[in-house]
Amino acid sequence: MSVTERRTPPDELDLDAEREVDVRGWWEAVRARWWLPILGLLLGLAVGYALALGGGNVYRAEATLYLGQPFSPNGGAPVPGLATNPATVAEIVHSEAVLQRVADRSGMDLAKLRANVSSRQVSPPPGRRAVVGTTPLIEVGVIGSRANVTTRAANLLAEEVVQDVSPYVDDKIAAIKERISSDERELGSIDRRLGVAQQGLQEALANRGLGVTERLLLVSTFNSSIGFGEQARATVQQDLLEAKQALSLAENVEQPSIVERAAARKTTARSVGRSLAVGGLIGLILGLLAAILWEPAERRFRPGT
Repeated sequence: MSVTERRTPPDELDLDAEREVDVRGWWEAVRARWWLPILGLLLGLAVGYALALGGGNVYRAEATLYLGQPFSPNGGAPVPGLATNPATVAEIVHSEAVLQRVADRSGMDLAKLRANVSSRQVSPPPGRRAVVGTTPLIEVGVIGSRANVTTRAANLLAEEVVQDVSPYVDDKIAAIKERISSDERELGSIDRRLGVAQQGLQEALANRGLGVTERLLLVSTFNSSIGFGEQARATVQQDLLEAKQALSLAENVEQPSIVERAAARKTTARSVGRSLAVGGLIGLILGLLAAILWEPAERRFRPGT
């Protein structure tokens, strides 16, 4: 039985050997001149830090928002809507119509405002996890060259967000307030009727021409009327209490609000951390290339070669 052997062509063997030699040579060059990558890294960090500081000072203003947690009309179950959609705030603050209104009212250039608006979810403190089912806080930020204009723009954007996500809760609060007003009017009407009945009884009893039987009949009728009136009053009073509790829930839990209004603080135009990372990486790469190309360049430019 003959065995057919597949032989690797000489060209492929030479190519693999050449690649192995090249990689090994690069590694040896880096090891021999290890100080070049380190020097490049340090110079890159220095240049990145200098660029970050030399980028000029700007102002950043951030407003913290609570989007609210709407419930069903009877308050029994959460209702999904704009406030519960995590993309809502980003869409609103980057809306062209919103940006134009804010730019006109704040005095900030529209193009600069469009390029320097951000929104993010506020992360929980280190060591704590976000509680499932709770509405997170959202931070809306603006970067600008003037402190007062930047602050005004951030606060106006926050107000736009609150206004856009609150129609359902606003209507609910209006309905609850109308319910409270109706209950209060009904209580006042009941109290007036009871007062009139009591006054009428007193005037009737003051009539000396009434006999004992008539007096007892009047008192019995009045007591029955008072009983019905007090029962109706208790029912309305209970509904009023429930309405006030629903109003408190809507205003303090369901309704979106601005937790902290924006205030400008001075910062650098470029992120220091990002500038250091980019500068250090570029410097390290240039140092590695310098270590690898050092010997070939030295041989090429050596006198007499």
